[in-house]
Amino acid sequence: MAAVMARRLIASVRASMWQPERAAQWLDEALDALGLDRVHLVGSSYGGWLALNQAHRRPGRLASVTLLDPGGLEKVGPRFFFWIFVSLFATFAPEALRPRLAAWLEQPVLVVPELRTWVRAGVRAFRIRRPAPLPLTEDELRTVRTPLYLVLGRRSLLVHPRRQLERAPRLIPGARAEIVTDTGHGPAIDHPDLLNAKMLGFMDEVDSLDPAPGA
Repeated sequence: MAAVMARRLIASVRASMWQPERAAQWLDEALDALGLDRVHLVGSSYGGWLALNQAHRRPGRLASVTLLDPGGLEKVGPRFFFWIFVSLFATFAPEALRPRLAAWLEQPVLVVPELRTWVRAGVRAFRIRRPAPLPLTEDELRTVRTPLYLVLGRRSLLVHPRRQLERAPRLIPGARAEIVTDTGHGPAIDHPDLLNAKMLGFMDEVDSLDPAPGA
């Protein structure tokens, strides 16, 4: 079982990755170069938009997609950008204040040294020159036939969880969706064991219904 993580993109990519067709072409070529043709693609936040966009535009190499509080379902609002900027500045706060700020912002990056180092490195090395991705239209969502699992944080600032809990399965045939309580935009960070078990269970179910050649 091949699994690929399409998280927030931090890389030296010069193509216009925010353009939906270019993004799908790049990811399809990357999977081809890796020799992967039946991938369980997992995307969080912006990576969720990449995964959803791939399922719409170039699904040929996908076995399934799992979207963790993803972009691509709604227009990104000011409350999310405010949270991002405040969280970024909070990474430079005195260490004694970080636990309180992490709880207030629901931002575990502030208290996990490895994540904080990763974010700072990305800020220094990667300049974002792209607009927020436009959400897929309802007609575009209806074209998705790849098995899809949508996980939403109950206090998400990126999407309206209850709205998408009803909307996504209605528009995408066979899609499943659920809301994880006690989390905001980072369900997989706040509840790693729970989410890993749920994602692997979903992927195993997909494989049992449509096993890979030679399996």
